[in-house]
Amino acid sequence: MKTFNDLSTYNKYLNLSAPLHPLMDSRVCKQAIPNFPKTSKEIQVNLFKISLKKNFTGDIKYGNNKYHTENGLMLFSEPGQVVSWDSLTFWDGYAFVFHPDLIKKNPVFNRIQQYKYFSYEINDALFMTEKEAETITWLFTKIHYELLENKSNANIDVILSLLNVILTYSELFYERQFKERSLDTISVTSKIKMLLQEHYRDLSIPVQSIPTVSSIAEKLHLSSNYLTDLVRIETGKSTITIIHDFVAEQAEILLLQTDLNISDVAFRLGFSNVPYFSRFFKKVKGISPTEVRNQRKG
Repeated sequence: MKTFNDLSTYNKYLNLSAPLHPLMDSRVCKQAIPNFPKTSKEIQVNLFKISLKKNFTGDIKYGNNKYHTENGLMLFSEPGQVVSWDSLTFWDGYAFVFHPDLIKKNPVFNRIQQYKYFSYEINDALFMTEKEAETITWLFTKIHYELLENKSNANIDVILSLLNVILTYSELFYERQFKERSLDTISVTSKIKMLLQEHYRDLSIPVQSIPTVSSIAEKLHLSSNYLTDLVRIETGKSTITIIHDFVAEQAEILLLQTDLNISDVAFRLGFSNVPYFSRFFKKVKGISPTEVRNQRKG
């Protein structure tokens, strides 16, 4: 798998001209995309990238889902992400790519570490309203022309200030999207509980493992971070807390309503060893499995 650690070699792979600045580059999508390779095997890009995509024609596929938008969307990627494509979809907008060294000595670097959306999977794009898209487009345009006019002499402070505003707005827009999705049909927390109920549908049969955040997220076609953000908006809790509370409830049912010994209860629920199960149960319930079993006897 090819790995790209700098803008020059990355641009060369995409059949683009040299970057406007050694540490950053801005491209108008409808001008750049026709130059891209028609297909690409997996490549690893060790750069930050923020894309503003507008004016799609038809449905656009990301990950396992298809989307349609008349306004625009944003995608964020951090160094180390792996990408590939079989065919290209054309759109308007901008792509701003930059090397980690550009921000390492700037407060923006610490802010990016806090923004989970840089590690969201591609089907967790930020879908904007028309007004939001106008705001972000204006900011991208300012960055683009600062680079286009001044290239390697571009004012880095100005660009990083604009980048900081883009990131701040993106955080706000994601919060709006979280709230809207949480109100859409059945809540994501209810969906998680339905999956957990299915996993433990028949407690007479041992399951192979305890559900994890990643396994639940995969079934919901969301990234783990995005799922946790949605759950926190709805409940104030983390996804792992929802899972652990449910598993502990099932354990308590078995301890109170069956004659299974504690080790059998643990294995029925997917725990690989009894000491771990006991620690887990006491942490969640504040009481040991043995104490619960003694309550039944009493």
